[in-house]
Amino acid sequence: MYTAKNTDTKKAVILWFFTIGYMSLIFYLSSQNYNLPKLPANSDKLIHACIYFPLAFLFYLSLRTCGIRKHILAVAFLLAGIYGITDELHQFFVPGRDASIGDAVANFTGALLGSIGASIFRT
Repeated sequence: MYTAKNTDTKKAVILWFFTIGYMSLIFYLSSQNYNLPKLPANSDKLIHACIYFPLAFLFYLSLRTCGIRKHILAVAFLLAGIYGITDELHQFFVPGRDASIGDAVANFTGALLGSIGASIFRT
């Protein structure tokens, strides 16, 4: 029979599995060289923000299930945003890809919105 603690642990493991899995998906997709059609100027920033929104959301939920409550919005935002910076650095070394400060800012924007969204969802 499951106790509340076992259920919480199981939920935390599942959420961290999805969070790390999503991070792995971002890394994999960032490793690819796509021949995309020419996009309107700066529309890729919206794509970056949309990718980092769910990552911050997942970080928030994962941290919460581990019992973290203090400054959780800021921690989820920073973890997702920092991962966005590492992703931009990673793309610097991928042939056919480039890293940009504008993309990193878009990643942080998506992370901020995802953290806020998760905090609203959880209240």
